[in-house]
Order: sequence, then C-alpha cells, then structure tokens
Amino acid sequence: MRLLAFLIVILAPALAFPRLGLHEGYTRLVFDLEAKTQYQLSQTPDTLTLRFSGVAPNASDTDVSSPQVASYQVVPAAGGATVFVRLRPSVEVKTTVLNDGNRRRLVVDVVSVTQPAQNPPQASTRPEPPKPRSQPKTVVIDAGHGGIDPGAVGFVVEKEVTLDLALRLQKLLRQQGVEVVLTRSSDTHLSSDKATDLGMRAEMANSKRNLFVSIHINSAPNVAQGIETYYFGHTIDPSLLAQVIRENGGGELGRRLTLEAQSVGERLVRDLIAQSNLKFSRQLAHLVHGAMLQATGALDRGVRQAPFYVIRNARIPAILVEVGFANHPEEGRRLQKSEYRQALAEALALGILRFLNNGG
Repeated sequence: MRLLAFLIVILAPALAFPRLGLHEGYTRLVFDLEAKTQYQLSQTPDTLTLRFSGVAPNASDTDVSSPQVASYQVVPAAGGATVFVRLRPSVEVKTTVLNDGNRRRLVVDVVSVTQPAQNPPQASTRPEPPKPRSQPKTVVIDAGHGGIDPGAVGFVVEKEVTLDLALRLQKLLRQQGVEVVLTRSSDTHLSSDKATDLGMRAEMANSKRNLFVSIHINSAPNVAQGIETYYFGHTIDPSLLAQVIRENGGGELGRRLTLEAQSVGERLVRDLIAQSNLKFSRQLAHLVHGAMLQATGALDRGVRQAPFYVIRNARIPAILVEVGFANHPEEGRRLQKSEYRQALAEALALGILRFLNNGG
C-alpha cells in the first residue's frame, strides 16, 4: 500500500502555473504555492505583474483571449519567476489567498467592470466649459544593457554609449514638449537576472505611452559597420541569429528568449490589433533610420524585422536601433566622440518627432 501511494505521488502530473479558469464575467488564475513562497503584485492599466520567489515553473506565453485577459507570460528567473498578465480594458483585479496546510493557493480574479449608464445631456443655456488641452506625448527610451551587463565591448562599451545617447535624446525631446521615460538613467540594471531585466524594460512599452525606442551598439566577429533599425517580427534571417541571441541575453538564455519571442511573433500574426501596431512600428523605424543615415553618412544596413525580446509585447510602436559597431576601427572611434553622439541623438529626435507629428 505504501509503494502504491508512493507511485501515485510520483506519477501525478505537475500543476500548471497558473491554472486557468474562464467564467461568466471573470477570468480566474490560480497559483499553487509552497507555504514559504513569497510574491509581490503590481499593476498598470494594461498589465498585472506578479513576482514570485521560491518557484520554478516552465517559461510560457499563453493566449487566453477572454473578455478580461488577453494572454499571460511566465518568465523564469534565478530563484523564482515573473508572470505578466495582459489585461483587457474595463477590468479590476481581486486576489484571495487560501491556506491548505503546507501549501497556499493565490487566487487572482480578473473581473469585468460594468460601466454606469450615462444620463442623456440636459438642455442648458450655460456656455460649455473649455476643452482640456491635449495631453503631451510620452516616449520611452531604453538605454540597452547597463549595470552588470556591459553589452558589446570594443573601442567603446555599449552600456556607456547607449546611456549617453538616451540622456541626450531625453533633453532634446523635452525641449520640444515631449515627456520622456527612461528605462535607466545611470549605469544600473533593472534586475541581475537578464530575462527579468528585459521583461521589466518591455513592460514599460504600455498603452499609456506613445512609442518605445531601444538603443544598442552592434558588434561582429568580422569587420562590419553601419546602422540597422528593427521592428518586431518572428521571422529571422539566419545571418542575424547570433546578434539577436546576444541582445536577448546571450548564450543558452539568449537562445531560449529568442525562441520565446519568435513564438510571440507567430501569435501576433493572428492578431489584427498587433498587426496594426507593427505597421506603425515599421513607419517609425523608417523615419528614424532615414534621419540617422542622413545625419551621419553611415553605411545603410537596412530596416528589418527580428524577434528582439525587449519589444516582443509592445502595445505601442516600438523599435530597436543599432547605431554602429563597437569593434569597427573607424566607426568605433567615431562613437567615442561627443559630436558624433550628438548628431545621432539629434537624428533620433528628428525621426521620433516626425512620427509623432504625423499622428503617431
């Protein structure tokens, strides 16, 4: 009897993380946790983020397509995991913790909120109040790498140049009345775990902002130079694979995150809203790319699609720019110079402003 009980425990399937239930008016996500497991919740209008320590789930990116939840993504990290739940409009989140001996269940209900009926307007002789001023545009600038992750190293260090360009770009855009959110404003990382770091950067590309630009410096084992600009796509030229893996964290992690990003791209092909966003991302990419080439005279390496993890789930137009090669003997030295960096920053600002002024 003891042997039979032991076999039942061994053969029992592992519980999904989370377990999902679709109900009338709400979507339920249940997380089965050990008593010692710690977690934190945070929420923006379109994303619920749950950070767990002491769990080891498999990575996943799952369509839900309920009236309350679009999808959820599980991102494993050292000693834990982060779950990003992409919310539909007009929902609220309710949580309950159920204790069961040495285990706990965190129950997350995403509930549809019924909008109150609007009373018909009453006739009035009073003048209408003035219309509110339009909200300023908000741009997210991601200075690639940082902290423990130097990025490409050659005649320049990638994390240093990307931060310098981001700060210059922030100043230029603010002078034009554009609000700027930086993913980092100093030589720091958002998390020592690269997958979590990239996920937190990507989380900033939410619908409360207008566009997202991630700035990077390239490198290559052979002599290469020039400027490349990317928007998200699941297809990939084999010649780009090493570069995408490097920017997605490098090594086995980079390969895993690249595969995850590619699976997201395959899902986006079936999503009409996402396809519309990709169209605007392509427009932004061409405007920024053209401005950088005109300002610098650099070699044109093209506008292309690739599965970069940091822009995989953007709710707004999002691009990744590679502004030059750190290890090219001429271009690397140009990237050392303040005047060349200023020209790049001004070109980035020009392309962004052209996009925003055209209704982006």
